[in-house]
Amino acid sequence: MKRITLAAVDYGFAFGTDRAIRELLAQGRLSAVGCLAFSELWRREYAPLREVVDGGAGHALVGLTLTLTGAFGTPMSPRWQQELGPSFRSPGWFGRRAGFGLLPDEIILEEMAAQIRSFMAHFGAEPQFITLSDGLMRHRALVRLLARAVEAEGLATRPLLIYPQGEGRALRRFSRFALKLGFPLLASGPMLPDPPTEAELQEALRHHFDGLPEMAFVVARPAIIDDRLRRQLPKAELARRERHFAVLKSLKFFNTLAEKDIFLY
Repeated sequence: MKRITLAAVDYGFAFGTDRAIRELLAQGRLSAVGCLAFSELWRREYAPLREVVDGGAGHALVGLTLTLTGAFGTPMSPRWQQELGPSFRSPGWFGRRAGFGLLPDEIILEEMAAQIRSFMAHFGAEPQFITLSDGLMRHRALVRLLARAVEAEGLATRPLLIYPQGEGRALRRFSRFALKLGFPLLASGPMLPDPPTEAELQEALRHHFDGLPEMAFVVARPAIIDDRLRRQLPKAELARRERHFAVLKSLKFFNTLAEKDIFLY
């Protein structure tokens, strides 16, 4: 039997994503959820998630999708807003600075701490894992800042870190680096595929988990499409999210997992 961590990492993005994630968690079709604790919606949607977890989905990992990039939402830290402006930065912005010691460390540290604090204040528990959006976990300078933020917020247990998709030497080196900082690690597998039809997605999933390491963190993007999502996302992305939701909740997907001897951790 192989254990896979099947995750949705954008809880708090929109009502339609949150409803889909809660439904799949309740049905045992997801094993982890990452929360956008900086979003305005998180302050309203944490309670229904807590109810699902307390009501029978307590096996699922609930963690934090710590966000420093992208056009969605506003940074929580007043200092970030004052010195860097009212929006997050691009992945390239971090990439150009991280390797040369040019990151504004204290500003980033304050934003990380604010998002960790928001998660715990609302959900009432520490995050079991932390992932950085857009592959930023590859930048060791940011991981060191994350370790400082975790210490500053007084977490009793170090959360799992989710390493972006990778394998071999790079993954082994990062695992050693994370362990020196006191963090256990899960490696990401490839995101669920995006063929044009539900039938093709069902077929693709028969082999998608082959060869992945034990406990690999695989991201899905399910959603129940609503007006807010239609305003926020292009049609192709809406269709992908709708397919992911339909397939993950289907009996056929459940049977595929059983046939392939895969257990959702």
